[in-house]
Amino acid sequence: MEYLSPDQIRTRSSACRAEMEALLAARAVAGKPKARQWWFCRDAVERLLSGGGSSEFDALSRTQAAQLKFEVEDKLRRFYLRPGHAPEVVFTLARSSEVAQYGLEDGGKYPVLVGYCLLVRDLSEDRVGEAPGNREDTAPYLEKVVGACIDAEFAAYAALPEIRLGEAERWFHQEGPAYADVRNLVTRHHKRGWVISNPMNPSTKMLLDIRVKKIEGAEATVSTTEYWYLRWWGTRENTYVYIKAGMKAARVPRRWWGTRENTYVYPYRETNHQTCVLRREPDGWPR
Repeated sequence: MEYLSPDQIRTRSSACRAEMEALLAARAVAGKPKARQWWFCRDAVERLLSGGGSSEFDALSRTQAAQLKFEVEDKLRRFYLRPGHAPEVVFTLARSSEVAQYGLEDGGKYPVLVGYCLLVRDLSEDRVGEAPGNREDTAPYLEKVVGACIDAEFAAYAALPEIRLGEAERWFHQEGPAYADVRNLVTRHHKRGWVISNPMNPSTKMLLDIRVKKIEGAEATVSTTEYWYLRWWGTRENTYVYIKAGMKAARVPRRWWGTRENTYVYPYRETNHQTCVLRREPDGWPR
């Protein structure tokens, strides 16, 4: 899908190394580029590009590796969501056991550093924003449009406590139910003071599968399988949000009882299936 295989990545090794150096030079990302977490990220890049070699982190405990991974991911996520930033290459650190969830056929061959793999997207090839030239190009183009919608939805949540719906307005029909759901949730959580932008927040989303079911005239139907994990932090409570015993737990797919808190814990962690309808305007498909 959208992530490159190790062989594809190695053909872009110059771009990957250049992007890594650009990240380390950006104060908004790496205030201290020689900090341990950034050496960990740099070694993950080299392990991926070389396919082997030793690293000082090979003997690191899984707990210490997880801490470094979350520090890197938090900084990268914030940086990539900043408006106006359009990198050519985007990095993601993922557990080795989760590689298949990103659409990559691993077979145990993906380079691993202390249980983590560095995944790469090449945004220069996404071509969202260019209208498809012919019918054969339409299906993959529409898949990228739906992927952009998912990114825009997550970006709207990640921007809280600020309300930023610009990207959602670009990709969703503003009179449609999908946009209304995003806008209403953002508005409600803004009033509650709920965010997913606090340090070390594990919230994420993954597009696991996407397929164009049909294209008939000016309408297309696209199905997706998506993984969403939204862990809301209450800025007023200064803790992750809980539902008090007895309260109606609307739209909480799984509830875990916290014996210490004596409440239901409120995460949204679901793999769900969506059906998206895209309509072609007189000037063409969304772009």
